[in-house]
Amino acid sequence: MLGVLFSLAAAAGFGGSAVLARIGLQYVRPVTGTLISLIVGIIITTILAFVFHYDDIRGLAVIAFAWFLIVGILNYPLGRLLNYTSVSKLGVSKSAPVVGASPLFAAVAAVTFGGETMNLPLIVGTIAIIGGIGLIMGQK
Repeated sequence: MLGVLFSLAAAAGFGGSAVLARIGLQYVRPVTGTLISLIVGIIITTILAFVFHYDDIRGLAVIAFAWFLIVGILNYPLGRLLNYTSVSKLGVSKSAPVVGASPLFAAVAAVTFGGETMNLPLIVGTIAIIGGIGLIMGQK
C-alpha cells in the first residue's frame, strides 16, 4: 500500500512539474529550463542521498554505478529536455499524457530484457495507453 501512495505522490509531482515547467518555459528555452532544473535537482538529490544513505552509496558495486550512469544520461538530461520541448510545443494537456505513456515502454522493456511475462491486465493496459494517446493526439 505504501508503494501505491508513493506512486500517486510521484504522479502528482510530475503533473505539477509539467505545469510549472510550462509557466517557466514562457521565459526561457527548453534547453535553459532543463539545465536549471537539473542543477537544482542534482544539488538537492546529492545532499539527501549522502545525508540519508551514505553507507549504501559507499557499498555500491562498480557495475551498479555504471547502470545508474546510463539511467542518469537517458532519463534526466535527455528525457527532461525532450519533455520540456514537448511541453513548450504542445502544451501540458497534450504532452503530459504522451510522456505518461512510459508504462508502455517499461512493459516492453520488462518483457524483452527483464524476463517478465505478458498477462491479460498488462495487454489490456497497453492497448488502453495506445488508444488514449491516439485520442489525445487526434485532437486539433
